[in-house]
Amino acid sequence: MTKTSIGIVGGMGPAAGIDLSAKLVSQTLAANDQEHLPFVLFSFPDEIGDRSEYVQGKIKENPGLAIGAVLMKMEQAGAVVAGMACNTAHIPEIYDAVMEVLARNNSRLGVLHMIKEVGKFIRTNYPGKTRAGILGTSGTYFSGLYDILSENGLEVINVSEGEQEILHSAMYHPGYGIKSLPRGVSAKALDILHGTAGSLKRRGAEVLVFACTELSVLYGEHLLEGLPVVDSNMVLARALIHAFAPEKLRAWQPGT
Repeated sequence: MTKTSIGIVGGMGPAAGIDLSAKLVSQTLAANDQEHLPFVLFSFPDEIGDRSEYVQGKIKENPGLAIGAVLMKMEQAGAVVAGMACNTAHIPEIYDAVMEVLARNNSRLGVLHMIKEVGKFIRTNYPGKTRAGILGTSGTYFSGLYDILSENGLEVINVSEGEQEILHSAMYHPGYGIKSLPRGVSAKALDILHGTAGSLKRRGAEVLVFACTELSVLYGEHLLEGLPVVDSNMVLARALIHAFAPEKLRAWQPGT
């Protein structure tokens, strides 16, 4: 077992953790297998309750408690820095519970905050863009999670509640949602994504944020409706590399 490594909390959903792992590899400077960075992916979807359902009061147990327990296992396996492959897990009530678990156990694990990293990424790589359109789950929407982007001088643009309900279905619907189709994507979900992105553009968005880690499973291009896409999973992958071994981080190129 490697003494030190990067940690990824997956399972929220499982495809998002795999996607973050793949991006960790693609954004690492390496000429052969041995030059890649060590990391561990812990995916325990059966142990972590749904974050959006918790925010909406549909389940009582805070998922942050289970996430914190997973992070402790990860630290014991050698991780020194870690990230959670889920936007909604960063809602303050959940994120604070995660950090409380780590504090109670005297953890020294560094946990990166995905949404704060997204804000820094936009300011660095899209300095002329100030209005960010948010595409995420209803949990993220109703919690106002991405309002934190204001710390980086960014204005958050959201769709209406009705449009948000439709967007949420693109991820959660049992027939055509991303979570129900781990081996493919549906035309219906893709149509919803394009329609929502178009609405955000009409509202003045200058850059679009994939504020659900599974949206990049649905759409892999760097432009959507003519606007640049900021993939939160890609941002987190690059931040993890920078925190662990900054000299191994590839130069940023949209679409890579």
